[in-house]
Amino acid sequence: MNKKRVLIVLFLGILLSSFVACATMQPSEKPYRVTPKGTVVYGGEFEFELPPAGWGLFWPEGDEEFAFGFIRKDPGPFPSQSVFAYDEEPFGSSRDFDERATEFLKRFLWNSNLQFKVLEKKKVQAPGGEGLAVMVEGKDPVRKEKAKSKLIFLKRGERVVSFYLTQWREIDGTYEPSAFEVFDKFVSSFRYLKKSFYETL
Repeated sequence: MNKKRVLIVLFLGILLSSFVACATMQPSEKPYRVTPKGTVVYGGEFEFELPPAGWGLFWPEGDEEFAFGFIRKDPGPFPSQSVFAYDEEPFGSSRDFDERATEFLKRFLWNSNLQFKVLEKKKVQAPGGEGLAVMVEGKDPVRKEKAKSKLIFLKRGERVVSFYLTQWREIDGTYEPSAFEVFDKFVSSFRYLKKSFYETL
């Protein structure tokens, strides 16, 4: 009988503590804030200018392949849209930009049937110094879709990070250059507010 009472008291104690924990939990907060000057501070770590109206900010809630990004529904039939993102851990391991671009493209949009072709590759000035910009295009004749992407690789400390924009269209559709202009402006406005975890080791 004593054993039974001990188990009941123990069970009630666990139940009560779980109720207290639930009551004190705060609702999840957004990972960004808008500053008085109109820029966005994301996660207390990055600052950038907001893209114009029509672009929506989104961030992954699980184990995703980028830190955060923006999306815009473009005029025209599916799959007409433009998406760009900042990625702290682009696929690959090389610290050489050319090699990293090659590694990255092996997995970029891996769940699509696009076969990418490099259209242009050039050095650019990016946050933190010199970077590499790569323009690629892929087509899927079965789904009758195509995509044009601009990838920018740069260094944050010793590590390679990236920005990338992808614009989707019907295979006979026309790309819209303003999205690439918005992307370039976003990248040029991007600032690191503190050292990354890896830079503090």
